[in-house]
Amino acid sequence: MNKNRLNRQDVKNLAHEANIENKSTIARKVSAYYSGSDISPQAVKLAEDIFRIMVHDTEIKVREVLSDSLKHCVDLPKDVVTAIINDKDSVAVPFVQYYGSLTNEDLIKILNMPGINRQKAVAKRAGLPAEISQYIAERCSDEVVGELVSNEQADIRENTFDTIATKYAESENIKQRLVYRSELPASVIEKIIDKLSDKLKNHLMLYHNLSKDLVTKLVDEVSEKITLGISEEYSSDEQVEELVHQLYKANRLTPSLVVRSICLGDLKFFEYSLVYLSETPIAEVRKILFNTQADFMIRNLLRKAFIPKSVFPAIFSALKVVREIRFDCGRSSRKVFGHKVVERILSFTQNNDELSPEDIKYLVSKIN
Repeated sequence: MNKNRLNRQDVKNLAHEANIENKSTIARKVSAYYSGSDISPQAVKLAEDIFRIMVHDTEIKVREVLSDSLKHCVDLPKDVVTAIINDKDSVAVPFVQYYGSLTNEDLIKILNMPGINRQKAVAKRAGLPAEISQYIAERCSDEVVGELVSNEQADIRENTFDTIATKYAESENIKQRLVYRSELPASVIEKIIDKLSDKLKNHLMLYHNLSKDLVTKLVDEVSEKITLGISEEYSSDEQVEELVHQLYKANRLTPSLVVRSICLGDLKFFEYSLVYLSETPIAEVRKILFNTQADFMIRNLLRKAFIPKSVFPAIFSALKVVREIRFDCGRSSRKVFGHKVVERILSFTQNNDELSPEDIKYLVSKIN
């Protein structure tokens, strides 16, 4: 026997004690029975007539229970659906978010209704069609668009993301929601990247599949603020190590970034990169790097860190420059420091057979 079938006791309770509890129980039973596979055509009609009565019940609690019970049904009568959608938010919003038989036309009508909560419920729907996503992006408020962006199950096409990125370029709420999506088109990243906070850039760098050039740009921007390396006063070891550690865990600590860091005077970034890549303690790394009489130890350290041999000359040249001028630059900007490195490297070329034209070109490209 189907436990969801109405029985004599249900009818008796409803007739003699038409209170909220009894009516709510009936609403749940009839909704569950309506969704079953063994319901007859006559029972379907009876259930729908009960729904038509209950959507106009004077007790909002009864209507809330009915809405919650019906939200996972399919193909309900149009008048029942309309009555629920036009009810108070506590009745309408859950139904709008979960009822799967709403058409695109229905959803657009809801988006044009007064009251932001119904609109947000549409934006949260699983499997939201691309056309509705675009409609929301073009016509709704940033609160509704924010819910859409956070909806990983919505169909959002690249042109819709572009619309959102352009229209809400100054909205911190929208930018954060975009960055925290699991996937984001490259064109959108390019649009918003210059307007992101350091925290959001860091997340973008670590959790999205970005191109090497874009990762380099992000690391440069973040490290410029916390790992300048020109003055020991500019950054703490903890800040630099945390950045390097995150890059290492995300497989973003590339040889290119390591070489670029020393070319720009980011000693701490360079040192901690070697710590993680070579699994060598920081004290030992620093001892090796600044022992000017033991270049072979530096070579061994770089090999252990899997730094390509082809960039060894560039690294040695940059190290020599950094040792010589790092205390002469005072509080020079990163750009000024980089230019000084280029000048000194070029001055080494006449008496340095180890540094080939290709090495110079590579080193300068890392700085520029």
